[in-house]
Amino acid sequence: VRNLYNGLFEVTHGDYRHFWQGNAYAPDLQSEVATRALLCDYALRLEDEGCTLARNCMRTWFFVQNVDVNYSGVVKGRNEVFATNGLTRDTHFIASTGICGRHADPRVAVTMDTYAVDGLRDGQHGYLYAPDYLNPTYEYGVSFERGAYIDYGDRRHVLISGTASINNEGKIMYPGDIRRQTMRMWDNVHALLDEAGCSWDNVGHIIVYLRDLSDYAVVNSMFRERFPDIPHVIVLAPVCRPGWLVEMECMAVKPCHNESYARF
Repeated sequence: VRNLYNGLFEVTHGDYRHFWQGNAYAPDLQSEVATRALLCDYALRLEDEGCTLARNCMRTWFFVQNVDVNYSGVVKGRNEVFATNGLTRDTHFIASTGICGRHADPRVAVTMDTYAVDGLRDGQHGYLYAPDYLNPTYEYGVSFERGAYIDYGDRRHVLISGTASINNEGKIMYPGDIRRQTMRMWDNVHALLDEAGCSWDNVGHIIVYLRDLSDYAVVNSMFRERFPDIPHVIVLAPVCRPGWLVEMECMAVKPCHNESYARF
């Protein structure tokens, strides 16, 4: 484990190098400019390690000040950088969460966390879609994957993006109803996990994002009743569409044996 000179935090295991980055920011109030700068800088940091956005980055988190106003700039900036780095609707995007968040410096509109893996072979990772429940994000102009997975010799690691109450036409389900939105969100996440060959039993942790603090008691009670044994945290963080009251993300690990990757 070490901190690299370029700001990445490296964890090595076997033939893999895992790169984490937290709290990256560009001091710019224009979210489009800030997002473009963050991603371009991150691409250069990965290049220093022989990696690329398209081949190695598995997960991003964007925390956006005043998300109802600034998220559109994040979308535009990300779309532009992805398009020039080989990330398109015909290839793939990256699993992601985009949520309201604030840096201590009021001049910062966007902060970003990232996770990348070096050492993966072709076909060792894939992406999740659950088309009966969710639509491709590019259909409403954004560029992220609903989920991703990585197969190692002894396990499958699943990364579920921020997921809300949406249907496979990209429409918000059950506006104004926190209980039904929470249940639809669970259905969507379950469909993604199922596509990865996983269930709720494989989930290691959950992060829940709430738009309105007054919904905390209801949502906390629902999660405690349905998932009493899964660690979860509920935070106040408005979702990227005003009509969404709640969103969640999670990670899961499924034990398995993959002969092709056993030496890793």
